[in-house]
Amino acid sequence: MMFFRHSFTSLVKLNFIFASLVHSSTLPAVLGPAFPPPTNLGDDLIIKSATEKFLALVKNALSTGTSTHGDFDASSTAFSFEFYSTTDDSPPCQYHYSPPMLANSSFGVKKVDRNSVYRIGSVTKLLTVYSFLISDGDAHFNDPVTKYVPELLAATSDAAGKKDSVHRIAWNDVTIGALASYMAGVGEEYGWLDVSLGEFPFSRLGLPQLSPSEIPACGAGSTKGPCSRQDFLRGFARRDPVFATFQTPVYSNGAFQVLAYALERIAGKPIGNLMDDILFKPLKLAHTSYVLPKDSFGVIPGEKNTTYWNFELGELWPTGGVWSSPADLTAIGRSILSSTLISPAQTRRWMKPMTHTSALLSAVGAPWEIQRVQLPSSRIVDVYTKNGVIGAYASYMILIPDYDVGFTILAAGVGTNADVLAGFIADSFLPALEEASRTQAAKTYAGTYKSGASTFTLTTDATVPGISLSNWINNGTAVVPLFPIFISLAVGDTGTANALLQYYESGVPLIDPKDVTVRLYPSGLRSSTVKGQQIVSFRAVFGIATPIVDTSPFADTRAGWEIADVIVYGNSGLDEFIFTIDANGKVLSAENTFLRQVLQKV
Repeated sequence: MMFFRHSFTSLVKLNFIFASLVHSSTLPAVLGPAFPPPTNLGDDLIIKSATEKFLALVKNALSTGTSTHGDFDASSTAFSFEFYSTTDDSPPCQYHYSPPMLANSSFGVKKVDRNSVYRIGSVTKLLTVYSFLISDGDAHFNDPVTKYVPELLAATSDAAGKKDSVHRIAWNDVTIGALASYMAGVGEEYGWLDVSLGEFPFSRLGLPQLSPSEIPACGAGSTKGPCSRQDFLRGFARRDPVFATFQTPVYSNGAFQVLAYALERIAGKPIGNLMDDILFKPLKLAHTSYVLPKDSFGVIPGEKNTTYWNFELGELWPTGGVWSSPADLTAIGRSILSSTLISPAQTRRWMKPMTHTSALLSAVGAPWEIQRVQLPSSRIVDVYTKNGVIGAYASYMILIPDYDVGFTILAAGVGTNADVLAGFIADSFLPALEEASRTQAAKTYAGTYKSGASTFTLTTDATVPGISLSNWINNGTAVVPLFPIFISLAVGDTGTANALLQYYESGVPLIDPKDVTVRLYPSGLRSSTVKGQQIVSFRAVFGIATPIVDTSPFADTRAGWEIADVIVYGNSGLDEFIFTIDANGKVLSAENTFLRQVLQKV
């Protein structure tokens, strides 16, 4: 429960919001990590236990052929799994499985390892957007795509038939960002998955005979070759829109082909050359390519044609045509988490939702598929993923910024093993990562801080998020009982503040301190000193626990963002805490800037 949402124009409004917010039995929180990301995970006992649990689930699935997340194929599906962090040089956990059928395969590797090459399908879309951001940032994301691919307008105007908004895409409304986040309202693609290209007796299904002009002239299918740029743009631009632009996310391969054309125009070079220069080479990706690699490196669970190992997408490749290895995808994921190739601010901006979906706990980014997971502490963790499927291949890149960790999953074969492995991550690693973060935070920050007659204590609790602050005394005076006075002052109501002060000084309690929570959350702000020390910022979130719960959708009982930095004294917030940490990782002191107090950790 939050104390208030401050307003300088209406005390009545303040009182209304205050009344609605205090009636809560849940703790307010902020989006993002509850504790600093855990480090050195390879040596962390909690993570080691999670790894053992994960491997036990995998081995049981291999032996039984099933799991709580679905069937698991051990005979003909190869897979690779890697768990990595930004602070570990090598993955704390990796597992590579070579099914019996690989030993008899005429092509590819017999034994899978982290340098074996798989197709990654639509994870390619992530690399396309990443390349866009590396090359040019997101400065053009609000530009209409027609600024860079004007052929879309020409193809639409030249087309015969109806040209109203129901039958023709409003390409001037489609932005670069809309294409990258599935919000363009455009169709899946042109040609490739059009069923009319198949050799099938459609009349027996009651379907009408199509004229030659109605059948796509290309499409990388079994009967047609890949489309040229001209043929694709002409055909795709003339498709009916699926939804109005920016109304709802619509998965689209064609959108990313158009996005790639726009990037080529902006960068002044083919996207393949660009991706080589700004992504593959800087990260030294030895086994990642948009052209067919040597069979000897490949994980090929059958015939090359039927598995789609050698299936060429032509100019559609920026949407799903890259081959890569576990080691290389791990390197890409680590570079994103570490902001190696783009700035930290750009990374944070990129790793945010662009739109909701119809599912309460799912969102869409550019082109992230975001799953929101609620932990036992009720905290929400956002899991940023991109998966891909092409032929016999399935893949996942999973990044969790709250913990600075990622997961690589690659599979080749008939099984749904990739989806099951993703489920095992949620079962094994998510709770463990939160607990590892908490225990490491407790080891670093928990304890008593003192300076003369000033003190406070920091602790952690596995059942609630954030670092708990208690016993807060400033120059001999308890701070929490003064909160109602601070609230009145923060909204300019000095009359109420003076009245409350008189009550307080006469011994009348203004609030029961036992009902108040003060929890510190990392702000993401950190700097270094010339002495090798780290300056680390946290922000406190204040709450009151009450037995009355307002179930109205307008009572956002966890909206800590609404009350950040609202009690300010001399340009410093009551909720600001700054820690100084020495070169060995030991906390030396904590400063509350509002109180102008620096307390030493004892």
